[in-house]
Amino acid sequence: MKLYLGVDLGGSATKLLLCDPHGKLLAETQCPLIRTSAALTAAVHAFLKTQGRDEEEVESMAMTGVGSSFIEGPVIGKEPLKIDEMQAVGQGAQALSRQQDILAVSMGTGTALIRADHARIRHIGGTGVGGGTLAGLALRLTGMETADFIQLSLSGHSANVDLKVGDLTRDTMQTLNSDLTAANFGKLDARGSAADQAAGLINMILETIGVMAILAVRQDTTRTIVLTGALAVLPQAKPLYDRMSRIYNVNFLIPDHAPYAAALGAVLTIL
Repeated sequence: MKLYLGVDLGGSATKLLLCDPHGKLLAETQCPLIRTSAALTAAVHAFLKTQGRDEEEVESMAMTGVGSSFIEGPVIGKEPLKIDEMQAVGQGAQALSRQQDILAVSMGTGTALIRADHARIRHIGGTGVGGGTLAGLALRLTGMETADFIQLSLSGHSANVDLKVGDLTRDTMQTLNSDLTAANFGKLDARGSAADQAAGLINMILETIGVMAILAVRQDTTRTIVLTGALAVLPQAKPLYDRMSRIYNVNFLIPDHAPYAAALGAVLTIL
């Protein structure tokens, strides 16, 4: 069986996946940032080896992501086909969610919003708040790498550093739930532990992205928001976005294999 290789060269990490000729995802992996053909060739070779596959089985290779501009020349003896990242994210999000009329949110180093339907896929905006924000501030606040910072956050409580609407008023407000965040880090003081600060930072990043997505569909025909990228699988993501779905009458979806949406979309583009 011929195989198709998808590569997403992101701003912080590289995702690789293998698909069959029908676009079925067979295997996936992540590795550190890659910016040279030699490093990518080595990563692909190692990935194929873990799957018991040979380079000769790869029929074609599709590449996307900001880092794809650095890759010149063949990889494992094949010339990669470069796919527009927004097209790849949109198509990958559609495939993973099994929904066509969606807002795809690519939660990478920064965050991109991509509107996708039956007719077209288009980039409509984004924010610099994303995984890069988490990595930079985690290092600055605690000196920790991202994985350790995320683990620390699980023992913290964002409510100990965030100011809620209910902290400001006893009145019932028609459009504001008392449990909504009024100000991220609005009551941060000496009592907020490092774990609380970690929880607060992750909450701020996820809430910011969620609110931007909600505003993007406010005047649109779709209410389905598909979250992709590494931040989508943070432990805090699903409960937070489930709550936002209920409050704002939208449908946040976090599909299986969410970090690999762009790599999958790149492959699907060439099939």
